[in-house]
Amino acid sequence: MAVIDRHSAIPLYYQLKVWFKEQIETGTLRPGDQLPTEAELCDDLGISRAPVRQAMAELARDGLIYRRAGAGSFVAPAAAAALIQRTTLRVQTHYDVRWMDSLEQATQRWNTLHPEHEVDLDVRMCTRSEFHQVLQRAAIRGEAPDLAAMDYVWLTHYATQGYITPLDELDARWVASTAQDLEPSVLRNNTVEGRLYGIPIQADITGLWYRKDWFQQEGIEPPVTWDAWLSVFDHFAEPEVMERYKHHYSLIIPMTATTGETTTNLLIPFIWMVGAEVLNAHGNLALDSHCTELCEMLRFLQTITLDRRDYMPKDVHRSNWWHLARYFAQGDVPMTLGGSYEWPRIRDESNWEDEYDAAAHLGFMLLPRPSRSVPPVGSLGGTSWTVFQQSENREVTLELLKLVATRDASQQFCEENLQVSPYVSINQRFMRTEHPWLQELVPLLAYVRNRPMHAHYVRISGFLQDMFERVLWEGADPEVAVRKAVQALTVVMAEPY
Repeated sequence: MAVIDRHSAIPLYYQLKVWFKEQIETGTLRPGDQLPTEAELCDDLGISRAPVRQAMAELARDGLIYRRAGAGSFVAPAAAAALIQRTTLRVQTHYDVRWMDSLEQATQRWNTLHPEHEVDLDVRMCTRSEFHQVLQRAAIRGEAPDLAAMDYVWLTHYATQGYITPLDELDARWVASTAQDLEPSVLRNNTVEGRLYGIPIQADITGLWYRKDWFQQEGIEPPVTWDAWLSVFDHFAEPEVMERYKHHYSLIIPMTATTGETTTNLLIPFIWMVGAEVLNAHGNLALDSHCTELCEMLRFLQTITLDRRDYMPKDVHRSNWWHLARYFAQGDVPMTLGGSYEWPRIRDESNWEDEYDAAAHLGFMLLPRPSRSVPPVGSLGGTSWTVFQQSENREVTLELLKLVATRDASQQFCEENLQVSPYVSINQRFMRTEHPWLQELVPLLAYVRNRPMHAHYVRISGFLQDMFERVLWEGADPEVAVRKAVQALTVVMAEPY
């Protein structure tokens, strides 16, 4: 069964779900046909039980299959009707599509409430690197989607260009009510010139994933400072320790443009923790304002990426962003830079399935800093739904997003995927109830910062990625690399939007 592409950025569960949906849609699987068992699918596909369970659960939730106790799963009699074309809303997203389930559930609920006006989703996916090119080309041609899921740092560009709709233009009262409950940093993520343009799905926090169970067994505390971090690297690189845990590397760290925005997102806190800024409060270039401290920080990172390169995979410079979590999930490394968004992928690639597994085996913390006197800091990320101006169905699209953005829907998504909610009320609920993993993550929101909200952010990020690659992988002198980055960014910042 050639269903799963392990080299794809598309989550394993979603690949399996789409494959079964296509088999049902084309009639290859007919109403009443029995599907393979979870155990058979795991054996045939060579994957863990978690992605299989999620795929089957979502197919059942979508009404495409049903389960009979003690007998198995079967194609539902109404499955063919469930796939009939209705009024179509075009959706653009990249391959990391775990939030699509929330939109699909909202669509089902809409169709139940409005049988006279049912909608269907035409989902178009591309890689992260292709996303802007595909989306901008469509907008220029007048073929923009009805809605798109994008990283918040791209919102300013699309809002400034007039491609996406300020949501208060469609329903000012609902926008005001929603904004009141958004975490302040998340609200800033989705606001351009005082207007809300994005409906956030979750809040992501960047930091350091580590194997808590290994650290406890070794009697090692999670590294808070840079010096402690280096000691941990060296400890887990000792042959007897590597033999004990059967891992191959000490750390995975993004350091080239191959990992794209992930490189900027995960490394920009190092800029902040030494007092440097990419842009100042007025949106002007400020990268050279603390050049000495910035160069010292880059030299420290070189002690990892150059002096300890043997601690990392030889092809780390060619790794894609989703490979970082895969190494960690498969037990190849005790630590990796990453974001809280990585749990679903870690779950797919490991034998850990639930929140209690995560809390028992894994740790997540903000990045080590120069000294304990330096305040901890992380980068806040998140994906947001945006409605395009060219959409002929903006009102219906917003109504779907209202269903996605209900507090119950947000709580369900965050509990299923172990993500921090964008809503204050939901995060407070997590802190009051039995959520051992989320109770570790939610407090970190107090220390996060937003990447620069700027119309030229895509290009700004590209030059930062180039700076990190030249210093951390190629070994360039930090002072020279910073100077070149400042020169390039000066030109970019002078260009009109």
